[in-house]
Amino acid sequence: MADELQPDDVEESMAVRLEWSPRGGPGAGDEADGEVTRVWRPEDAVREFTVAVEDDANLNVYADYRQPPVERVETDGDDPSAETIGRLDGITLLDG
Repeated sequence: MADELQPDDVEESMAVRLEWSPRGGPGAGDEADGEVTRVWRPEDAVREFTVAVEDDANLNVYADYRQPPVERVETDGDDPSAETIGRLDGITLLDG
């Protein structure tokens, strides 16, 4: 059984599933599996973390907001592009 995590539980190298609601309101949410590659934790609280989900894409989660935004960053090329895709609904630790 998988464990539900809070942003402060996230650590680098964890395999996780992120779930989010779409940007702009209700509707079908989405999810992605990947590995946590970066955690920014100034002063004991996670503010931001990154999950590598594909060879050329990462998901950034900005955990210092009440409804943390999820941003997809396409990294294929010299000029990365970023788009907010939703609000974080859940983080699940995957059995590795």
